[in-house]
Amino acid sequence: MTSLGYQASSLKAYLSTPDDLLATFRKLRDIGYRHLQLQWIDPAVPLEFTAEALRETGLTCIATQDGFQEVRDNLDHYVTMNRLWGSKSLCVSTIPRDQMTPEGIRYFCAEMSRMARVLGQQGISLTFHPLWFNFERVNGVSAVDTVMEMLPGEVGLTLCVYHAVRAGEDPIILLERYRGRVEICHFKDSAVFPDGKEYLVPVGQGQIDWPPIFEACCRTGVKWGLAEQESWQKDAFVCARESLDYISGCGITCP
Repeated sequence: MTSLGYQASSLKAYLSTPDDLLATFRKLRDIGYRHLQLQWIDPAVPLEFTAEALRETGLTCIATQDGFQEVRDNLDHYVTMNRLWGSKSLCVSTIPRDQMTPEGIRYFCAEMSRMARVLGQQGISLTFHPLWFNFERVNGVSAVDTVMEMLPGEVGLTLCVYHAVRAGEDPIILLERYRGRVEICHFKDSAVFPDGKEYLVPVGQGQIDWPPIFEACCRTGVKWGLAEQESWQKDAFVCARESLDYISGCGITCP
């Protein structure tokens, strides 16, 4: 059964000081969230303070996330971060655009394999979060498929539904293809507004048909479905509540 959580990168603007972070965690708890993936907390907030804020609010850090270069260049820091916050999973976001070549993908996979070994020794798993352009074909094959084939069993897939849809991929087919390797799925939605521009919106208020995706997550063994929305046209915490209300109304809840 897939359980509901929240990707805290959605609230980067509210994670810049210790007081802001604690207030944000309290608001998320009061909304009804219990599980977080943590990303984009300002470096000025001590790791130990975040750990204490999690304990005080009763929230659980189920995973962390950051960019490829950041994790590659500071792996010891991320090991310490995950241990302090009680996280057993670290997600690396994106094959960098300039590495979307056969040689770049081989380098990316070699580094991911190295990081997976180091993290595994600490009981931390490694996953890969592709952005929309990572689904582009390199030598005729989706770069995502190449990475998952080159790293069988070593690295999982954190699938963002929004980025898959933006790339023209069917997220349900991807969930089936990588059954057993997708522990976390990001639930992010968008809509075209009257001005003709696309904006992120609370889950269920946009263009994506969510119920079949939720069903596929449960069917394929996705452990965590995380609401996510990094920009808003109204109060960010109202958006977080509306996403929770919609997703939980579809049967994915916060245990």
